[in-house]
Parts: sequence; C-alpha cells; structure tokens
Amino acid sequence: MFCVQIAEVLVAIENRYTFTERLCADYIVDVLPDECSFSVSATPEEIAAEKSDEGTFSPAYCESLALYRKICTRMLDYNAFLLHAAIVSYAGRGFAFAAKSGTGKSTHVAQWMRALGDDVTVVNGDKPILRWRNGEAAETACDLPVGEFIAYGTPYCGKENWGQNTSVPLRAVCFIERCELGEPDRLSRLEDDGEIVARIMNQILMPHDPALAVRQLDLLDRLVNSAPFYVLRCTPTPAAFDAAFQMTLCDNGRERIH
Repeated sequence: MFCVQIAEVLVAIENRYTFTERLCADYIVDVLPDECSFSVSATPEEIAAEKSDEGTFSPAYCESLALYRKICTRMLDYNAFLLHAAIVSYAGRGFAFAAKSGTGKSTHVAQWMRALGDDVTVVNGDKPILRWRNGEAAETACDLPVGEFIAYGTPYCGKENWGQNTSVPLRAVCFIERCELGEPDRLSRLEDDGEIVARIMNQILMPHDPALAVRQLDLLDRLVNSAPFYVLRCTPTPAAFDAAFQMTLCDNGRERIH
C-alpha cells in the first residue's frame, strides 16, 4: 500500500502489482494510510473487467485502470471528477480539449507546444481531474454557484505521457471535430446547454450509484455555468492552432468570436 495526493485529496492505494506504484511515482506522499481521505483497492473480478476485447492488457495495467476508476468515483465526494480531455496551461489559464478517439486531440496539443514553446504546459494529456473551488459570495443574489473549476494533473495522462503534478484554473472547454476536405478551420462558441451536456457526457465517468450520479450531474451543471464551451472544426494541421488560440483572446462576458 502507498499514498498519493491527487487534486489535493490524499488517497491510500492498496495494489497487487508494482505497476500502479511506478505510475504514481510523482504523486506519492509520505503519509500514513490512516491520514488519507479514503482508500481504494481492486478485486480480481474488477481487474478482469478492465481487459480489452483483444486481451492485450496485462493484469498489472488493468489493475491500474480499476484503481483509477475507483479513485475518480470517490472524488465526487470532494467536488471533483474525471474529464476525458487534454488540459494545456497558457498564461495561467487552463484550456481543455476533448475529442473522439482518432480525431487528433494529441496532434492539436502538440501544435500548441510547437507554437508556444515554454509558454505552454500540458497539465494532463488524457485524464485530468476537475475540482470545484468555491469563491467569495457575490454581492447580488444569484442562483449560480460562485467559484471555479481547477484542472489537476494526474498519473493517468495518456500514451504520450504528457502531464505534470500541477494545477491551473479552467478557462474554457473545446470539443475538436475533424472538418471535411476543403472546409476552413473554424472555432465557434457553443450556446445550447443541452448540446454541451450531451457532448460532455461522452467525456466523463458516470457512476452507477444514484447518489453519486446526482452529484456528478450537479458538478456538470456548475461546469456548464462557469466556463465557455467551443467547437473547433479543423484538420490536424498547424492552421488549427490559429483558430483555437482565439479562445485565449475572449472572456466569459464579452465574446469576440463570430
């Protein structure tokens, strides 16, 4: 057993294989399991359930997936959840990019790295944690919660292993789509909450427990109301970065994209 800190939450991990401990090396903290907020372990049945249809995943790798699934589910008790996306940090603000497999999410993140160099950091390339942080109460009555989401790096950062044990306030979320041949790259603001929720439901881990599912939906409602959402239709070329970079020039209140 070893202990990690992810999204500022202490977690004790009971592992069968050393793979998970090696994976979490940058997140291990020197505390006792009893000092952690919660602990996780995976049964042989839960490990087996993570195997691919082709059977190519090792038991050690499957255990790491089962453990992270449990960690992310328990994180809901701490106003945090998994978002299947890449998070880049630029000018102290985080930008999330989500896409279907094979669309070019990693290619697009690489374009940010090439274009901005040391000015950009990949917080997590695949499975970050978003955690709600309450802000100061507003002076006027408002039904919307006051605060912001913080995007945290995690040990689970994709096959490219892009990620750091760091965090950044989330500025915007962008869904990447592959455009048709000859269609220009275009970034557009999503205004329909129903469409936003439908898209983001494909990028989260929805728990089976009804109480936790309600908590997840509440956090999604906060996300929809606290950050702008965009769609980037593009080809996997450097020109797509120019379109996406417009997000950094906009603020939540006054939209400049047409």
